[in-house]
Amino acid sequence: MNGAVAAGGPASIPIRRQGGLTRRLVFSFVTLTLLGLGGSGWVLYRQALNSLEEQLAAHLVAEAELVAASLGSGYVTHLRPGMDHMLLHKGLQARLRGTREALGARRIYVFDRNGRSLVDTEEGTRIGREVHLLRFHNRQVEAIWRGELAHTKRFTDEDTGAHYMTGYAPIYAGNEIVAGVGVDIGAGYMDSIVGFKRSIYLLAGLGTLLTLFVGVGVARHITRPVQRLVTAAREIGRGNLEHEIRVEATDEIGYLAETMEEMRNKLVARDAQLRQMLGGVAHEIRNPLSGIEIYAGLIADELPDGDPRKVHIQKVRTLNHVISEFLDFARPSSPQPESVLLHRVVEDAAFVLLPEMEAAGVIFQGQVPPDIRVFADAEQVKRAIINLMKNGVQAMRDGGTLTVGARHAGDTGGYVAIEVADTGPGVPDEMRRRLFEPFFTTREQGSGLGLAIVQKTAETNNGHVEVESETGRGTTFRVILPAMQALTAVAE
Repeated sequence: MNGAVAAGGPASIPIRRQGGLTRRLVFSFVTLTLLGLGGSGWVLYRQALNSLEEQLAAHLVAEAELVAASLGSGYVTHLRPGMDHMLLHKGLQARLRGTREALGARRIYVFDRNGRSLVDTEEGTRIGREVHLLRFHNRQVEAIWRGELAHTKRFTDEDTGAHYMTGYAPIYAGNEIVAGVGVDIGAGYMDSIVGFKRSIYLLAGLGTLLTLFVGVGVARHITRPVQRLVTAAREIGRGNLEHEIRVEATDEIGYLAETMEEMRNKLVARDAQLRQMLGGVAHEIRNPLSGIEIYAGLIADELPDGDPRKVHIQKVRTLNHVISEFLDFARPSSPQPESVLLHRVVEDAAFVLLPEMEAAGVIFQGQVPPDIRVFADAEQVKRAIINLMKNGVQAMRDGGTLTVGARHAGDTGGYVAIEVADTGPGVPDEMRRRLFEPFFTTREQGSGLGLAIVQKTAETNNGHVEVESETGRGTTFRVILPAMQALTAVAE
């Protein structure tokens, strides 16, 4: 909507997102748990894995050295391509297969300096065929040609997904390195390690869920009294000083609640003093003012109709109305909420203002459905509607149309929007945000308290006021109040 401004209630101040403290507390708890459980679990997992890999590597290198020693007679150097079916090759292959079974290895293979196979426990591997695995173990292969023992890091078989490590050792013929042997042994401990890793993840997940529940509980324990204090502070800001601030807490929040209750009691005492003072001032002013009004009326009756002095006398006669508005704003009575049938209230207000509307050439249109009710103080709602209608009539100096309607508002229809729209010149942007300020007026005879009283009335009845205006197209005031229908449904 163009030029819409809300006054009073939640719409008049910046709305802060609720639950921010709860989310931060829960996030902190969960983060600390994940860092604690997850971090320590990951450290234990890595330590266990490294320890087992070191043990397997030492065992593997020793076995590779043992196999190399058993082949150190130099017979492997006599093997040539095409000798796969000769007794020498078959005998060496049978010996390696027996060693493989004894060690529980996956594969044992012997190769020359060119990376060509000499003997292999795998079926179908011919003499002179390239051992492709050596391409990935260049550093280990170079080490055995220098007479060193070597082993690879743990790797995964792409076909089976099993984990393996390979140990390498040189084969000597005398003092000469004539070949190398590789022994692949499965890392059987990986099943246990993977299970351990899953246990860590499960523990971290359960810890996170537990921390989440604990964090939500702690956060609610902290934020609930804070929310009560926020609600109490808003009520005090609205001028509602009747409700006692009570928060059952013995910590800093409880101390804050006690301080706010002490502040409320002092405000109540000062408010009572102010009301007493205002009553005395009003009494002292109204007594002589009544006599002044009588004499002003007599003087006005004796003056001719076109006499400009009548205007000044009329200002004197409106002083009593100004004082009444001032007292209504300064010491409003506590609302007595009840079921209010809106169309009757609007009819009564229109009847009161009928002479003013006829004098100004304003056409009244009542569009309030007969079944809409609000839960509010009937007399206060009536005064608020009269103020808004009078404001609309005064805005249309050259005549126009004043429309009063009502409709259910909110996602669940729990509120009623009472709309008072005029076809006047509208309100400029620079003035719109000041409409509800006390004593702000653009009229010579206005007190500047009418709209401020409307706002206070809406607030004390658990509602708020909105205004929508566009220059040249009129102004719409919208009073939002609780619907009686929603309150009845909740009670049932």
